[in-house]
Amino acid sequence: MKKVVYSIKKAGRNEDFQLKGIGYITDEDLIIACISKTNKPFIRVFEDCIKNCHLVIGKTDEYKGTFYEIHEIEQREYEVEYYIWYKLAD
Repeated sequence: MKKVVYSIKKAGRNEDFQLKGIGYITDEDLIIACISKTNKPFIRVFEDCIKNCHLVIGKTDEYKGTFYEIHEIEQREYEVEYYIWYKLAD
């Protein structure tokens, strides 16, 4: 696992949703620590999002991309889009 500085922004109506911090990447996943609305810590894993990220032009260790997740609410499926940016930390 490699340490990264990340920014995740949700596309759509809730454009104010943004996560920033320090996390870890594997060959396929982005792993971050979060705190729930009830102040309980949990680990969030964005599965298979690293394959959708590409190197930022002119940078050597910054990547960005788009990630889609399917959520099921009341027997309906909704697609949620996230913009992901991360930079490898030393």
